[in-house]
Amino acid sequence: MAKVPDWLIYALICSLLYGLWGFFGNLATKYVNYKTAFVYEAIGAILTTLFILVQTNNLSLEGDVRGILFAVIVGVCGTVASLVFFIALAKGEVANVVSVTSIYPLITIVLSSLFLKEPITLTQMLAVLLAIVAVILSAY
Repeated sequence: MAKVPDWLIYALICSLLYGLWGFFGNLATKYVNYKTAFVYEAIGAILTTLFILVQTNNLSLEGDVRGILFAVIVGVCGTVASLVFFIALAKGEVANVVSVTSIYPLITIVLSSLFLKEPITLTQMLAVLLAIVAVILSAY
C-alpha cells in the first residue's frame, strides 16, 4: 500500500480547519457583529499560540531577518483577511463568501510562479482555470 505523504496529511487537516473556520465564522456573525467576532477570533488565536509555545520544548526566536519579516507579513495579511472575511459574512451568504474567498490559493500559485520561479504544470493550470470557473458559478 502506498504511503500517504506527510505534507498531504497536513494539507488535509489544514483544509478541514479552514472549513471549520468559515463555518464557525458564519455562526459568530449571526450572534455578534463582525468587530466583536474579530476581537474574539484574535483572542482565540493568541490563546492557541500561547498553548503551542508552552508545548514547544526547543523554541528559538532566532533567524534570518527576511524570514522574520515575511512571517510578520503573514500575520498582518491573515489578520486583515479575517476582518474582511467577517465583514463579508455579515453582509452576504456564507456559500457565496466562502466560494469567493476560496480562490486565495490561486494568488499564491501565481505569485510563487512569477517571483519564486516555481513551475506550474499543464494539469495544475487546468485546475486553476476550473477553480476560477467554480468560484464564478458558486458565487451566484
